[in-house]
Amino acid sequence: MNKNYNTRRINQKFVYSVKEISELFMVNIRTIRRWIKEGLTVIPETHPYLIQGSELKNFLKDMQAKRKTKLADNEIYCVKCKKAVKPYGKVHLIYSGKTLGNGFADFNIEGMCPNCKGRIFRLSNDGLKNIVIANFKVEGEIYAKSIN
Repeated sequence: MNKNYNTRRINQKFVYSVKEISELFMVNIRTIRRWIKEGLTVIPETHPYLIQGSELKNFLKDMQAKRKTKLADNEIYCVKCKKAVKPYGKVHLIYSGKTLGNGFADFNIEGMCPNCKGRIFRLSNDGLKNIVIANFKVEGEIYAKSIN
């Protein structure tokens, strides 16, 4: 199971045992052993295994960074395919009637995945509308009723 671990709980100057790490993140000891097989560095010639806090923090940050997908301006992430795709055909801009923190009206870019033919969405706002129009074939805009 992929999980985001709070790396702020790790003291970089401490040395942790496998059991302490499993208690810190409430995961099974086998998970920590799997991390060691995947490249988590242990202090040599220690039994039980001891792991430097800074090594644990770097390992978890790298592991979490690998799962993120950076999208180009003309891509949308497909949840079914688990990858960034360029939408098939034209897209719709669906306004929700709400605004984000910067005061711009937000909207969803809705299209169709070219691989699985499922619906794909990407959140954007009016401040980026020129970029969206330049990178996607926009068919139309749909305004949802605002809920007051």
